[in-house]
Amino acid sequence: MPRVTCPACFRPIAYCYCSRLHAIANSWPVFILQDVREAGHPIGTARIASLSLNQVEMVTLDPDRPDSAPDLLNNAFHRPLRNPALIYPGAGARQVSELGPDSAFTEAAQGLRSDLLFIDADWGRSLRMLKVFPALAALPTFMLDGLPISRYRIRKQPTPDAVSTLEAIVHTLNQLEPEAGSSAMLSTMDWMIDQQIKRMGDNTFQHNYSASP
Repeated sequence: MPRVTCPACFRPIAYCYCSRLHAIANSWPVFILQDVREAGHPIGTARIASLSLNQVEMVTLDPDRPDSAPDLLNNAFHRPLRNPALIYPGAGARQVSELGPDSAFTEAAQGLRSDLLFIDADWGRSLRMLKVFPALAALPTFMLDGLPISRYRIRKQPTPDAVSTLEAIVHTLNQLEPEAGSSAMLSTMDWMIDQQIKRMGDNTFQHNYSASP
């Protein structure tokens, strides 16, 4: 018999986190490009953002089939992206603080508030997205600095400063509009992770994910 899952968060009913969601009234629009491989991930974090923020849209892409989205920035979402800023670390990336109202980037865009664009994929697949979608690679990139250690304890991160998609969204919004209270979304993620650890058992968690030698 197939396992019954919540139609909103896609978690098994016993582990549904919908009652733990917090409504966040963000004024900076958030757009998420999700790798098709992440769409079915049972403990993905991007869905928490998509269910919590009042200005958010998430679409799924397959970087192995790039012809399916020939005009990515204009057609992937319900409207064309306006002055999009890709939140992505790397050479040439500026600080997220430069997206503020008094920044040179915002002035160059005639004062338009940027649509914040995030990639929900593992590191290798995100690089593939940049390679096969030229419009994505051409965007100005912005990175977060001084990030705390990731709270996403049930997936090993590629580098010590790597964070989950939800954490990247939260830390970006906290810099741009701290009054929105975006950190509340992390409590939903924490609860989801705690439930997953209970489900797998502490021994399995310590063996597979503990940082201890």
